[in-house]
Amino acid sequence: MTTVLTDRDVFVAAARRRGFRRVVRSVTEGGVIVGAGFWAVFTLVAVVVPLIVDAAGNEMGNGVLVGAEYSARWFAFTLGIILVSTIMTNHVAAGGTRRSLFTGSVVAALLTGAVYGVLNVVAFLVERAVFTGLGWTWTAPVDVVPGDLLWWTGVALSELLVVSVYVMVGVAVAVGYQNHGAWTGTLLLLPGLVLLAAVELAAGTGSADDLLSPLRVGPGVLWAGVGVAVLAVAAGWMHLHLSRLRLRPTR
Repeated sequence: MTTVLTDRDVFVAAARRRGFRRVVRSVTEGGVIVGAGFWAVFTLVAVVVPLIVDAAGNEMGNGVLVGAEYSARWFAFTLGIILVSTIMTNHVAAGGTRRSLFTGSVVAALLTGAVYGVLNVVAFLVERAVFTGLGWTWTAPVDVVPGDLLWWTGVALSELLVVSVYVMVGVAVAVGYQNHGAWTGTLLLLPGLVLLAAVELAAGTGSADDLLSPLRVGPGVLWAGVGVAVLAVAAGWMHLHLSRLRLRPTR
């Protein structure tokens, strides 16, 4: 059976695509630009501090980037809240669909995660180069030998996974407050925090992993699957909120 598209169908499809692209651009650009600034500052510090220590005749046992990714993901989480809060009401009020807001947020979260992952690796490589140039031994943030491409790829993918979930949960938090107000919105933080802890445990990085690492038993491929599952649940949690997005009158 042949489907005939009317002018209205074409118009609606084009409007949805425009809405989707606006969401992706608004959330991704803000997250990436500010995130790039965050990593640029940390990378600069990772260069300057060892040089100062070396000039004083001392040596560092660890670089300053240990734990920097912990801060970066919370940075992305906050940006997810702020950026979606600034566009969601206008998006829907202007005729944009909740579906395009959801799909755009998913793509934006993944793109932001990918950029953070690459910047994380670049920062580590710069820090290692500084340590090597000073004749020091650079210690990786985890107990592995960072000598091959596979390890660096794992660092980038791990950060992509974690940051993507953080952004999605941040979006869910923003919409939760919009839909339910302060008290219920605050209670809805709890499932989101569980997702954040779960993805850090699955990725083997972060403060939650530091606390719950004894639970991380089994092969790495198993936990990679768990991480992907947590990502899917985070997307579903975000969709649950966005599908019920309500426009509240201003007071």
